[in-house]
Amino acid sequence: MTSRERLLTAYRCEEPDELPIMIRGVRSWDEDWVATRHPAYQPVIEAIAEHGDYQLGWGVGRGVLLSGTDEAYYSSVTEPGDDWNIITTTLHTPAGELVSQHKTSNRGLPGLSMDYPVKSLQDIECILSVPYEPMEVDPAGFFEMQQQLGDRGVLMCGVANPIHMMADLLGSELFAIWSIQHRDVILKLIYTLLERTCEVLDQQLAAGVGPVFSMAGEEYVTPPLHSARDFREFCIEPEKAISRRIHEAGCLLHTHCHGPLDDVLEDFIDLGSDALHPIEAPPLGNVTIEEAKRRLAGEVCIEGNIQIGDIYAAPTQLIIDEVKRNIEVAAPGGGYVLAPTASPYTEVLEPQTVKNYVAMVETAVEYGR
Repeated sequence: MTSRERLLTAYRCEEPDELPIMIRGVRSWDEDWVATRHPAYQPVIEAIAEHGDYQLGWGVGRGVLLSGTDEAYYSSVTEPGDDWNIITTTLHTPAGELVSQHKTSNRGLPGLSMDYPVKSLQDIECILSVPYEPMEVDPAGFFEMQQQLGDRGVLMCGVANPIHMMADLLGSELFAIWSIQHRDVILKLIYTLLERTCEVLDQQLAAGVGPVFSMAGEEYVTPPLHSARDFREFCIEPEKAISRRIHEAGCLLHTHCHGPLDDVLEDFIDLGSDALHPIEAPPLGNVTIEEAKRRLAGEVCIEGNIQIGDIYAAPTQLIIDEVKRNIEVAAPGGGYVLAPTASPYTEVLEPQTVKNYVAMVETAVEYGR
């Protein structure tokens, strides 16, 4: 099988010729990314270039709540710093201005949100006052990336689902508070965003984009910050309209969701997820690989769940043992892709981290056939 065939087979909960290996966040195919990495990354990049199955992403952007009218409404000012730059963005709406702040790193670290645009109910009215014009999807970029990738992996088309956009607007704290104080407002905005999401998705499907679509954001409303009821009401029920469209077109849905999923794990079956990343084991999550396989086998492909913290600091033998155990438990019958729980997040990789990454890949190759 090619890498593309191998991944698609696993996402369909079938058994490929050998174990798919997807090392999240190491962009071995991206020459610009590789050129900007510290030399310590090189052994990891080489191991993945030789043995990894690539998973790329493509998206259409979001605009102002998925409106095609965004460019004239935004302005931003950057305050440069030695390590961090602070970007202040103003959304100029017909009903008032909304201000947010974000930090970007000069050392390759993940960005950080400092302040969110929606802080009051009036701010909701402001953002909804922006005239809505459906985005026009141009799929040319997708097909160009797909041609470059070839059979080396899978190109996933991102779906801007309502929950992710809600979190970007409110932040997780205000979102949680309003789920109690202003539940009607939350639900109204979710279904407004859902309608717009489906309009964009319909264009993507009509253009022949696929066959794998990806969603993230569900982790903003998983327990314990929200209840299992919230998760079903805010995520599962609305997003069934998304998964139904994807499946009716003969395509697959990949979902990324961190956190403790024990109380909501089967909800991903109900949602229609074909693959779920990363399903974290204790102590950061609460679902072991044995439980995940027992409860999801034949329904949802497990993509994971080698903990990124272990890769960074654990003894190498622990990584080897975890990889072997995951393969033994989750690979039989298909529906398993070996992957870390997250991307590397430091500018420099320490020797132990490099050793663990390489050992993870080599062990997966040896025992995954």
